[in-house]
Amino acid sequence: MRTHLMAGTALVAATMLAAGGAAAQDKKMMKPSISVNGYYEGVVGGVLDNTMETKHSYKAVGSDDGNTTAPTDALTRTAATPSTTNNKTDTSALDTKTDAEIHFNGRATLDSGMKIHARVELEGQNHHSQAGDPIDEYFLSVSGTFGRIILGGTGGAPVKMLTGLSGSWATGVGETLSFDVNNWLNPASPANFYQIQHSRLDTGDAEKVTYISPKLGGFQVGMTYSPNRMNNDDNLRINAEKSLHDGIEGAVSYTGKFGDVGFGVGGGMTRYAGCNKPKVATNMCDGKDMSDWLVAARIDFAGGFRAAVAHKRVTDDNKMNQGNLTDAGVRFVQGANSFSLAGVLGEMKNTDASYTAVMGSYARALGPGVKWHANVIWMDSESAKSNGTRYGTDGAALATQTDAGYQQVNQDENSGIALVTGIKVVF
Repeated sequence: MRTHLMAGTALVAATMLAAGGAAAQDKKMMKPSISVNGYYEGVVGGVLDNTMETKHSYKAVGSDDGNTTAPTDALTRTAATPSTTNNKTDTSALDTKTDAEIHFNGRATLDSGMKIHARVELEGQNHHSQAGDPIDEYFLSVSGTFGRIILGGTGGAPVKMLTGLSGSWATGVGETLSFDVNNWLNPASPANFYQIQHSRLDTGDAEKVTYISPKLGGFQVGMTYSPNRMNNDDNLRINAEKSLHDGIEGAVSYTGKFGDVGFGVGGGMTRYAGCNKPKVATNMCDGKDMSDWLVAARIDFAGGFRAAVAHKRVTDDNKMNQGNLTDAGVRFVQGANSFSLAGVLGEMKNTDASYTAVMGSYARALGPGVKWHANVIWMDSESAKSNGTRYGTDGAALATQTDAGYQQVNQDENSGIALVTGIKVVF
């Protein structure tokens, strides 16, 4: 079904291009052009307070299945007393960060009126590059009265249609709450923590094909097919035995105005097939399908005030990766001055992992394309719990881990406050 659907989409797109090329041959042809733009952001910041520790607690276990009650007198042993281990690493008082990209844009207008846009994004520093690859997103799009078709390594329909409606993404005026907090404050990170840190349905920059309709009465729909969920720009066929594959993404939105109040609402989902052979799976692919969905809303009032909220749920069919996230923010703009306050709360359903971050930002436009911003960031996070050493009733570590006693339970907790300021130039 998916193959037939995408084959039909490709056929329609090819027909549109061919028809456009055959029409209006007498019109003057314009040579395709190329332009360069991008941005450069330099920031400096410091951590005012940072706590990184592992909490150790103990649970009574039995000798048969690890879940029965141990002898009651075992609580008297010293090893059962809850404790913590300080994991903090000394760092410099201040730090500097850079985020820069150069965008190459090729554009052309066909004699039918359809527009072609080819884009390649070059990372400005090495820490964003993966495996020595300095290229970020890249795509080719064709747009016209029928809508827009996008082919390449870029975000799918939910990212392109819903980001501007979603919580901190729609309201932030300084650092990006979803991505930049980690530059200063490290979360306690289980393998799946990234899923509950930000509210975009972001499947990375894997190569995909996307269709986004024109707006009709304020309504817009979009659909994406992605062979792979992970980034891939090596032109190799997808290994369905080891990768989440054959993904379908969709989004719908509506924007309008009621008097002086503007608003937008939307929703989206993604679903990717699990590994065909889970016995050789990685930790990102266990043989079960993975899906997530998002609902988002934004409202703009007269006078420069905006509020936005988004809620995301992530799940897979074996119920191991299930989480919820809520992202909300407000923004006020008055002349060259902008203020924002945004927060995100994420929790994994089947573990005690959690992530909370709040950011207050101020920005001032210094000139066309130039902005100075200052930010206060607070973050608190807890990892999933894991089992440590098992102790006997006398407090000594057991050589035979099935004996009755107490199981050590460990959980990382990281929290802190940071101040960050910087200048961003968009050219």
